[in-house]
Amino acid sequence: MSILTQARPARAAAASLLAVTLCLSLPGCQSPMGPGASLAVDTSDPCTNERSAFAGSKTYFQDKLATGALTGAAIGAASGIAFGLIHGRVDAGTVVAATVIGGVAGAGTAYYNTLAERARDQEELASAMNQDLARETQEIDRTTATFARLRACRFGQAQFVKNQVRSRALDRPTGLARIAFHRDRFDQEIRIAREFGLSMARRGEQFQQAANDLRTRPPAARPGVVATRASPARVASVNRAASVSVPEKRASFDRTVASAESSGKTAFNLDSNTSLSWLSVAGFDA
Repeated sequence: MSILTQARPARAAAASLLAVTLCLSLPGCQSPMGPGASLAVDTSDPCTNERSAFAGSKTYFQDKLATGALTGAAIGAASGIAFGLIHGRVDAGTVVAATVIGGVAGAGTAYYNTLAERARDQEELASAMNQDLARETQEIDRTTATFARLRACRFGQAQFVKNQVRSRALDRPTGLARIAFHRDRFDQEIRIAREFGLSMARRGEQFQQAANDLRTRPPAARPGVVATRASPARVASVNRAASVSVPEKRASFDRTVASAESSGKTAFNLDSNTSLSWLSVAGFDA
């Protein structure tokens, strides 16, 4: 059997994997279920307002940084797999690695290219990136705050039920059922919070790639337009926001979620007397 004949099954498998990868990278093939989509509103839920406010972040974090980013992973995967096909070295690992690497680089570069097409020069482009990064930190802050208020409401309701059972104003079976109501919904909310965290991480990587593009490849000059390079201070500001500010905000959100998940084991235990000192039904732990 020739080497070419032996390579055909691998290439056929690679082609199938590529087709799946391309599909997963395009909006028409993706599941309609997105972050926050499963947080249904229940009018009997005392935490309805807090739940709705938190779920509202899904619109922002579902958006791509740029339309071209939708195919970033597909472009990266296709490039990597094409190389493998030529050299006869393609397997599932090649597809996954190419998709992950190509997804981050492709999406970040697509965002940068979109801004570069709209900006008159690099200074305007850098200014637009700074504005987007400022909006990103604001949205992460807002999501962290709405989640903290939702957490406070859930834990506050659970504590209220505990107090009622201990004062014999409520029987134990009913108390267990009411705490379970809030525990089950909080489990849903934790899952959505982790989805938000993953989306923040992906967007953060794309912002970092775009900031790197700003430093290494300024937009091409246009006919009749005097191109102005962004000042070093402006470029440094973009890099600092993309590499420090946004990651720090995301890390803070992740810590808030992790802490809430850990505290939930105590908060939703009817027999636990442990006091959550930071809990306030009217406020939240900043």
